[in-house]
Amino acid sequence: MATPRKPKSLSAESAPKLAKKAASATETMMAKAADAVEATREAPAMLAPAFDDLIHETTQKAVSDARDAQETLRCATQEALVQTRAAYDKMKHAAEDVTDTIETSYVNVTRGIGELNQKALEGLKAQADASLEHFKALAAARSIPEALSLQTDYARRQFEVISTQMKEMTALAQKVAVEAAEPLKATFEKSLAA
Repeated sequence: MATPRKPKSLSAESAPKLAKKAASATETMMAKAADAVEATREAPAMLAPAFDDLIHETTQKAVSDARDAQETLRCATQEALVQTRAAYDKMKHAAEDVTDTIETSYVNVTRGIGELNQKALEGLKAQADASLEHFKALAAARSIPEALSLQTDYARRQFEVISTQMKEMTALAQKVAVEAAEPLKATFEKSLAA
């Protein structure tokens, strides 16, 4: 049985790091695709295994990245839950509006993390569907140039889709952070004014 990993800290830099990680993985996949295309030009007999390897690696990488993102989000949720409970215990004798503010922030974080998880799962499903359609198209290819064209188009589309998904995830993560922090900021400003 695997030992549970310690929850990762969630910081303001986590979303950009995830975006950089996805961009790096995309660049690696694009380089591997270019290498596979070059190898198929030199040895047509290797076309099918090279595409199989590329598609397998691409799929494995996408699944791995999605699992990493999901694990990071899960750890962030756990950390947020632990921090929220600790803050609540420290502040339970404070004014009623402070308690309401913490509850509001918790709801926003929980809803936001749920949205992030949903978006990640939707992205993974879209990637799997696109890979399946690509396999079907490759199987129907009648020539090597047609197969290369299909592969190039697929790689370009995947790059665009992953870029778009990462932008959406980053924007959503920023929105969640703002929504979670806004009630706390308002309460803090209100307490300073009093």
